[in-house]
Amino acid sequence: MATIVRTPAGTYRAQVRRRGVSKSATFARKLDAQAWAAGMESAVGTTIGKITPPASMTLADVIDAYVEQVPIGRTAKFNLTRIKAIIGDTSIKNLSGVTMTKYVDMRLSEGITGATLAGDLSILSSALKWASTVKQLDIHANIAADARAGLTSRRISTRSKERDRIPTDDELARIYATLEDNPRQIIPVAQIARFAAISAMRLAEITGIQIENIRWNEGAVFLVARKHPTRKDRNDQLIPVPPEGMDILRQVVGDRSSGPVWPYDPRSVSTAWRRACKAARITPEVRFHDLRHLALTRLAALGLSTPLLRAVSGHTDLKSLSRYVNLSPNDFHKALNKARSQVD
Repeated sequence: MATIVRTPAGTYRAQVRRRGVSKSATFARKLDAQAWAAGMESAVGTTIGKITPPASMTLADVIDAYVEQVPIGRTAKFNLTRIKAIIGDTSIKNLSGVTMTKYVDMRLSEGITGATLAGDLSILSSALKWASTVKQLDIHANIAADARAGLTSRRISTRSKERDRIPTDDELARIYATLEDNPRQIIPVAQIARFAAISAMRLAEITGIQIENIRWNEGAVFLVARKHPTRKDRNDQLIPVPPEGMDILRQVVGDRSSGPVWPYDPRSVSTAWRRACKAARITPEVRFHDLRHLALTRLAALGLSTPLLRAVSGHTDLKSLSRYVNLSPNDFHKALNKARSQVD
């Protein structure tokens, strides 16, 4: 019989007693201790030669080990934490299609979209496949992937709706005024928003700008580990910033030589922005991320080429970039008239 005990040092001690023989070992991770104990008990899968997980191992154990040992993004961690809260206490040996169906039904009853649900199942699938291939656990590795594929059979759309909300100058003026007229507003949210509407940077990128990473002579900012849809390694990029954006940086930095330009939690900035939108009675709501759409649309309307737009946005493919550029017929006619005047 195997027992797993957490030691005062925070490690996990696994002990196996069988036929009068006792074996024990200490591991830094609980999942490794459980896998070792199962192997010592000779609990080997009869069909594929993998280790049969002990009855005490839960889905939460697998998720915790995956998050600890595999570098994943903030969104993936958040999704796995949510999954763990709902079905994490399920024994990994008893994880079945019924479990997945219950999870899907529960999440749909909460009103989430098919795209969000598909994201949940995709990251769970990655965790289960990791446990199967890396930890050699004999589990249903494809069960979450099958549940995701089943969404289509249930006619649940997994495509996210492309957002094309571009705030008007009047809406922005009202939001900025609401923020700047609020005596309790300590964070300079309007200033940060103006920079976002010029630079096309994400909020977390803006609050992550370090003064020492500003290339004043080049008119650019060096961003460390910029978000990327597929790359999990460091995605450092040198991002060009329009002159108006560099002027804002100079104003904010002053005579400082190091540290963050805006030392604020992006969540606090986002909360203040939403409150200002509500107070200014902006409908439909303007999200802070819509400022990124606005900036890229303005740059595209000026005639910047696709490679230059991608240098600003950080997108690696045209399809992703096109979701952020929302040109109007008026933009087309302005560009056409400008081109014709140059020819004449």
